[in-house]
Amino acid sequence: MRALIAGLMCVAAGGAYAAEPLSPIANPSLYESRGTVGTVDSASGTLMIGGKRYKANANTVIFIDDGRGNVRKALKLADIPPNVPVSFSAGEDGQVTQIYVGSGIQPFRP
Repeated sequence: MRALIAGLMCVAAGGAYAAEPLSPIANPSLYESRGTVGTVDSASGTLMIGGKRYKANANTVIFIDDGRGNVRKALKLADIPPNVPVSFSAGEDGQVTQIYVGSGIQPFRP
């Protein structure tokens, strides 16, 4: 009985971590495209990357590299400074799902 309860607790704990975004360092294949951020409009939730407008939403995951090896998760779109290199993943509809601010991630090329 104790083994069953312990097993169920492990499954439940594993499910809690599944919603956490994957580390950009651990999974660089999430960042398919690269560009330089132009403007960031946090009021409309849009940003220009390489001259193209992309839309972010509440589920967009943003990581910021400080250039010294420290990566932090950003809380809002306004945390992205203009004129910085980014690696990102976006759907065909222009919705950005993941953004990595900095030049440390190389896109996955099979």
